[in-house]
Amino acid sequence: MHAGSSSGPSETEASIGTSDQGAATAIDAHNRTLFELAPDGLLIADPQGRYLDANPGICRMLGYNRDELVGMRSSDIVAADEAEYIAPALDAIKASSGYQREWTFRRKDGTTFDADVHATPMPDGNLLAVVRDVSDSRRAHEYSEHLVAIVESSGDAIIGKDLDGIITSWNGGAEAIFGYPADAVVGTSIRRLIPGDRQHEEDAILARLRSGERVEHFETRRQARDGRIIDVSITASPIRDARGQVIGASKIARDITEQKAREHDLQRITRLYAALSQVNQAIVWLRSRDELLPKVCQVLVQFGGFKMAWIGWHDPIGGRLLPVARCGDDSGYLDSIEVFVDERAKGHGPAGMAFRSAGTCISNDLLNDPSALSWWAEQQRQGLRSAAAFPIRLHGMVCATLNVYSEEAGFFQKEEIALLEEAAGDVSFALENEAREQDRQAATALALNEKRFSEAMIDSMPGIVYLYDEAGRFLRWNRNFEAVSGYSSEEIAGMHPLDFFPQADKAQVAGRIAEVLAGESAFVEADFLARNGSTTPYFFTGRRVEFEGTPCLVGVGIDISGRRRAEERLSESERKYRELVEHANSIILHWSREGRVLFLNEYGQRFFGFSEDEIRGRSVVGTIVPETDSEGRDLKQAMEEICRNPAAFEQNINESMRRSGERAWIAWTNKTALDTKGEVAEILSIGTDITAQIKAEEALRATQATLEQRVIERTAELESAMHAATAADRLKSAFLATMSHELRTPLNSIIGFTGILMQGLAGPLNPEQAKQMGMVRTSANHLLELINDVLDISRIEADQLNMQAQSFDLRGAIERAMTTVGPLAEKKGLALNLIVETPLGEMVSDRRRLSQVLINLLGNAIKFTERGSVTLSAAYVQAPDAPADQATAGTVRLQVTDTGIGMRPGELATLFKPFHQLDSGLTRQHEGTGLGLAISRRLCRLLGGDIAVSSEWGRGSTFTVTLPRHWTAQA
Repeated sequence: MHAGSSSGPSETEASIGTSDQGAATAIDAHNRTLFELAPDGLLIADPQGRYLDANPGICRMLGYNRDELVGMRSSDIVAADEAEYIAPALDAIKASSGYQREWTFRRKDGTTFDADVHATPMPDGNLLAVVRDVSDSRRAHEYSEHLVAIVESSGDAIIGKDLDGIITSWNGGAEAIFGYPADAVVGTSIRRLIPGDRQHEEDAILARLRSGERVEHFETRRQARDGRIIDVSITASPIRDARGQVIGASKIARDITEQKAREHDLQRITRLYAALSQVNQAIVWLRSRDELLPKVCQVLVQFGGFKMAWIGWHDPIGGRLLPVARCGDDSGYLDSIEVFVDERAKGHGPAGMAFRSAGTCISNDLLNDPSALSWWAEQQRQGLRSAAAFPIRLHGMVCATLNVYSEEAGFFQKEEIALLEEAAGDVSFALENEAREQDRQAATALALNEKRFSEAMIDSMPGIVYLYDEAGRFLRWNRNFEAVSGYSSEEIAGMHPLDFFPQADKAQVAGRIAEVLAGESAFVEADFLARNGSTTPYFFTGRRVEFEGTPCLVGVGIDISGRRRAEERLSESERKYRELVEHANSIILHWSREGRVLFLNEYGQRFFGFSEDEIRGRSVVGTIVPETDSEGRDLKQAMEEICRNPAAFEQNINESMRRSGERAWIAWTNKTALDTKGEVAEILSIGTDITAQIKAEEALRATQATLEQRVIERTAELESAMHAATAADRLKSAFLATMSHELRTPLNSIIGFTGILMQGLAGPLNPEQAKQMGMVRTSANHLLELINDVLDISRIEADQLNMQAQSFDLRGAIERAMTTVGPLAEKKGLALNLIVETPLGEMVSDRRRLSQVLINLLGNAIKFTERGSVTLSAAYVQAPDAPADQATAGTVRLQVTDTGIGMRPGELATLFKPFHQLDSGLTRQHEGTGLGLAISRRLCRLLGGDIAVSSEWGRGSTFTVTLPRHWTAQA
């Protein structure tokens, strides 16, 4: 901290101001020279039209000197009838980048003259006007107009024509301008002189002439005999007869091609002057290269009238010019080309040549310039016809090029090149100035940063830092010194270093101070005395230094109160740790790498039966660990392995030995301490007596062995019972199959004889007899169906069902099943529908069993449906990963849907169990054994498929059968 500070600008700030002022002065001098020497009149005005500056050219035109013009307004120097147009003109100038109008000016002596004015806004908000006197040329032109009517030898073309545009007269001027002799054009249409895209102009002129209107100073373009297009100014007057009727027209055409060229050249130069002025303004106002270079390109396009401008910066690694600023490149031309600075083909354009030669390079005909062939197609597409490149220098070396393009061939002439070279030089000057400023700022910043760093480092140090001379006067100190001491900077500046120590420490501290000032370094621990009387223990170090030619002591003090508290806590912690170890209910053993006991806590001493003096220094093996365990394993070798590979034995259990010879099992946790070579030095082991646990585990293993034997015996008994049950089940199925066959034989006889009686072959029956016989046959048929179901289920369970795979027409099988159940549906008034969703074709399966399943499902659906319909839908489902031409792949899906009573969700789980019907009430209404669905599911599974069901109570059910299209019977 400094005792005081100075006010006012620093040397650094003064240097910065001087540099900026010098740069601005040099640029202003350059602009002033251009301003004073311009051939035209130049005026600079503020946005309200008050003149701020005037050059000699405008002073000569108006007759005022510069001091008289400064402060005047536009209304003071234009004709009175022009004053009302001043305000709109100011608004137009401020709203656009360019303004042009002809004004009548009033000189100081009261005379007037006409002048052409070009005005533009400047970056600083002021307005620049360029004034050119045109009164002389206008008077000469008007005078010649009067003469041309009577002077045949006029240089202007004087052409007479009728109202149809037929040429009636043709003077020498017309012949000179257009190249046609009079005898070649008189009597022909004047439209031969008019280009195709301007024929409409003649129509408009003739219309105005017919109405008696005069056409004055109409500037257009016409075509000469040799094909040249020339600029002309046309004045046409109607020719009247004695009665005043318009009978033709007199047209005066003046060749203004050269005038237009001069005006165009003047506009180009004016734009370039304006652009150069804008460049210089940008150099003054913009501080960095990143701001300046884009602004230069923008100014050259917007004010200079160029098609495109860019600045290419040299890339020394790639040997290319990289666009760092551009304007006018709306179509990405620069992104599609490469420009190199070496001798390769793409380094021969204007930019590459300008960089290598360090001079200006011009191409006024890009499309026919062999050096520009590499970019011909893009330049043709972009409409670029001429280009110029100018070197930009930094530190005397070319670092970049300024590149401009025009839509006109031959654009770059001597004056344009000179102005652009000046612009490139101004940019180089600005870059040099910026580089010098950056170097100066970098040096200044480095010095300031070093100063701030040293100050920040001192202030950020955790202790107190101080510097005092041999007389004990404080010269520097950090903020922490003030915070710890409680004194202000003013108070510290007037104090002696020994004032900050209690009386008991002053002699010791004074001695260390003397040692340091004598040329030695020293340190001391002492209490630091604060203003409020409190003391804090500090560790002080000091070193002798030379500061501004005076021997001084620089010192650092570190608060060690925390260290002292830590030492006290460590001492207390060690005491508590020793008490914890001594009184722990675990064995704590500390032993060396050689296997000697270094420490055994009190609990361990009681456990093993040794006192501390008896156990210390003895070998672990043979004292508390037997040389061999109860099973004869070598425990001495195990202890040696623990020392060799402690990581593998962080947790281990081994048999131990008490002094009395009693064996015990201890679970040890081992932690090793390594020496400087990374080898085991000592081992700390904490042990827990698990003898009771080991004995319990042995008893548990004995019990488990007994249980395992019982499980094996019981499993053998259950397997024997299972084999007996399986044999009984097969015997039952065989019995049912035999009994069903024996029952079916007499039933077939009953059904056959009943049919004979009902047909009247044994004599006629009365109605009652016929009714009774019908009941007998129906009951016999129903009983036969039940016996067939029982026979099928018994064959399935006995694994005696014969299944045969055969190829058949699936649709035909479905239709036969529909025909079989058709009378049942018709009898109940139900609609029986068949829907085939996809072509089915041939199927390989057991046709009879498939028909049995379909008839069973359709019969059930009809049985439990009182009204509505029963629908069978069939579709072939192609396997997702099967080839389209593989006919055997895929499955057949058959769905039977009814509108019957449906089923509740809880009933679906038992639906396919044998001899099971869902509801006793339904059982009474609809006869059956409950075997139909069980048989159908088992048949489907034997055929490689399955049956699924979905149902809604009161709305109906859907049974879905899925079967493989190609099934192979199992052997």
